[in-house]
Formats: sequence, C-alpha cells, structure tokens
Amino acid sequence: MAAGDVYRRIGVKPFINACGTRTIHSGTLMWPCVREAMDQASRTFVTMDELMEGVGARLAELTGADAAIVTSGGAGALCVAAATAVTGGDPEKILRLPKLEGLKDRVVMLKTGRFTYDQAIRAVGVTVIEVETKQEMVHAIEDERVAMIALLGTDEAEGRLSLEEIAKISRSRQVPILVDCASEHLVRPNPYLEAGATMVAYSGGKYLRGPQCTGLLLGSGGWIRAAWTNAAPHHTFGRMMKVGKEEIMGLLAAVEFWAQGRDDAAESVQWYADLETIAACVTIVAGVTTETITPRSEKSPTPRLEIRWDAKRIPLHGLTLRQALLDSEPRIMLDDRFSRLGSIFILPFSLQTGEAAVVGRRIAEVLAAASVENTREKPKGAPNGVVHGGWDVEIAYHAVGAQHRWDLTSEEDRVTGTHHTLFQANEIRGDFHGNHVRLVSEHRFEGTHLIYTFEGVVEGDAMEGRVEVGSEGQSAPGWLNRKEYGAYRWTASRHAR
Repeated sequence: MAAGDVYRRIGVKPFINACGTRTIHSGTLMWPCVREAMDQASRTFVTMDELMEGVGARLAELTGADAAIVTSGGAGALCVAAATAVTGGDPEKILRLPKLEGLKDRVVMLKTGRFTYDQAIRAVGVTVIEVETKQEMVHAIEDERVAMIALLGTDEAEGRLSLEEIAKISRSRQVPILVDCASEHLVRPNPYLEAGATMVAYSGGKYLRGPQCTGLLLGSGGWIRAAWTNAAPHHTFGRMMKVGKEEIMGLLAAVEFWAQGRDDAAESVQWYADLETIAACVTIVAGVTTETITPRSEKSPTPRLEIRWDAKRIPLHGLTLRQALLDSEPRIMLDDRFSRLGSIFILPFSLQTGEAAVVGRRIAEVLAAASVENTREKPKGAPNGVVHGGWDVEIAYHAVGAQHRWDLTSEEDRVTGTHHTLFQANEIRGDFHGNHVRLVSEHRFEGTHLIYTFEGVVEGDAMEGRVEVGSEGQSAPGWLNRKEYGAYRWTASRHAR
C-alpha cells in the first residue's frame, strides 16, 4: 500500500506539512528506528512497572537527568507532574484526586507564562495563582497550600524572573518547579534542571520524532518515581492517560537516536535550504517579499520564513491563502498562527525531499491569481445601520445550542461592539461588504483566549453563517488555532427591546 493510501481509503486526504510539528496536524513523522522498535515491542509481553524502570534508567543515562518516565504526550507529563506535586506520591492522597480537601491545591505561575496547556495542570483540581514580580512570588509560596510552581520554558528566558531566581525563592519552602518544554528541542545537559527545575516536560512526537502520543518527564528521582505512581497503568487519576509498551520503546529509540549522533547541523542546513527554495519561488510575484527569521535559542532552533505581500496589490488574508492550498491538489498545510492580511509563515521542520519547491510554486500561483489585476473590485459597503443595534445570536454546537448577544455599532463598512457569551462580555470587531459580514471576538479564560470568527450574510433583521471557534495562547499572542473547537452554524435576529 502506497504512503497515504491507508488514509485515502476512508476519505482522508494527506497533505504536505509546511506548518511544523503540531498535534492537531498529526505531529511529525517518526524515524525508521522508532517504527522498528515499536514493531518489535508489539510482539511480546512485559510487566509495565519493570518496563518503565528499565526504560527510565536508560533515558536518565541518555539525557543526564536523575530520573525519567514516558508519558502520554507533553500534556500528560504536565498532568501527572501536577498530581504528584499535590499528592507527593502518597497512595491515600492519590486516590482522593480530584478532591483536594486537606491537600495542597494551588499552583503558582508567572502571568507572562500562562499557556493554553495549563489546563492539563488545572485538571487535577488546583487553582492557578498568577504573579508578576519577585515580591509577589515570595508572598505566594508562603502559602502552605502551594503545591508547585509551573513555568513555560520558552517564556522563562524572557520573563521578569529567571528560573535561577525562582529556584532560590522556592528552595526554603521546598516547593517543586515544573517547566513545560513540550515544543522545545532536547538538550544535554538539560538547562532547566541545571538552573533548579524539579521536573521538565517534553513532547515525544515533535522534535524527537518519536510516537505522537508520547511525552518525556525528566527530573529529580523521588518526584519522577512518584509521577510514575500517579500514571497508568496504576489505578490513579492518571489511569486515563495510558501509554503502551510499543510507544514507550518507540520513544526510547528516538532518544537513543538523538543521543548517539542525530545530525542536527545537517537538518538545520536543509531547513534553511528549503526556505530559500520557497522564497525564490514566491518573490517572482510582484509585491511579494520574504524574511527568514533566525531562532534565538538552541532550545528552539528551527527557523521560519515570513512571506509578505502588498495587501493593496494582493488583497488576500493569510488564512484565505492557507485555505486555498488545503482545498487544492497537492494539498498543503500552512501555519494559521500569526497569519494576517498580507502575511503568512512557513515552518520547514516537517518538509520532505522535494516538497519545498511544490510549496513555493503553489503559494506563488495563488498570490498571483489574487492580484488586483486578476480580481473584480469588492462590492461597496452596505449603508450605515444595517447591522447597528442589538442581536440575539444562537450557535448550533454538536449536542447543544448556545445563546449569545451582540451590541453592534457600524460606520461605513466597519463594525465594532460587545459580544456577550454565557460567562463573558468582550469587544467584537469586523467589517461588511454588500450583505456579507465578518466579526471576530476574543475572550480570555485562564491561560488561553477563546476566539470566535463569525462569517455570514445579513438579510433584513436576520443574519446567518458559520463560526469558527479557536484558541490563542496568552503567552504567544497571535498564535491562533482558528478551528481548535470546530466550525458551526450560527443565526442571529435583531434584539427586541
């Protein structure tokens, strides 16, 4: 069976990956040695505790950490680490989760380091306490209910407090520190453990190119062994986050390949060469420029290419370009984060041999076709007042409906106002042309922003269309997953006051 046919036989179309290593787009491609290890592991039985003891010792040897376990993805590592911080590995406490009465139930995080995945931490029932300054950190951990300090690795270097400072503050209270490095490249010696972190979480299915459903938790021996007690197959809160013997051995193979001489330099050369190929293709189109963005840290060393175009000459949003490439053949997936009118990013990590030229040519073709010389003038904006006023909005989710409200003000073709959801009220903004309307609102909850993108048509006192519901991490504004939670039908009727 040819590559991709296993998906096509059920109606799923594979794509060329120009968006990096994202779980929603199936991560990355495993090394051959990983596939071989998983196949061998599938052919016999082992005791899972013995397996993790042996694999953990080998992973610790390879990474230089005191101890290690394999988890169900980076998010699984965060969850079992949080459960461990709350329970300390005490089985009586473990069985009480997520009931936290009498247990430590708070996690301290830097406000700048809140991230979408902290829900994996909050899942055990803890409350996140945000701090911004050293004084606030000192005051926060004086609370005996604090179980852990959690940091985002990519944010830590840019935050107001360094990991070293936080480690000094936490030492007197013996509060463990967890660092989320899921999207980063593994480095030996581990910079976070050396700076004072207790536990560090990585994804196994991104840079390491191990099984997509695996993660790696490194750190202090006692805490890591307690984390394994909180994880499957033990009957604990982590029982639902199972990782199989095949995936465990697959991740070990990926880490062994990394430790035994994976050629990072050659990979980097290929990444830059692929970006140069794409840049050469797209800059043939008038009004298009590119910039290669060099990474700032060896922990995240993959470069990116920003493709920019004159929006007056080529009135195309980056997301529209992205969708056009998904809807054609060969199917190409571009990144939807930071995309805007006149710009989109390319991440080369997952490109295979020969694909860069295909990506470059197709982007150039879509941009050229969208230039003003080849498109009709947009219809003029509808008269003022068409969408002005209050609107009752209903979103038809898969199993339930949600009732929202808009209070809108329109001027020429621009719309602003307030979007009232079930729990929040925030700004909504957008535009309309003819009878077509597009509105966007965002609503912060904990470490993420919920983004609504409404598109539809206005017919008198009614509107209808489709809404894409996505998320945006506060720690990286603009990194939007536009369809995180799906696309749904919406209707609206003018509010009867």
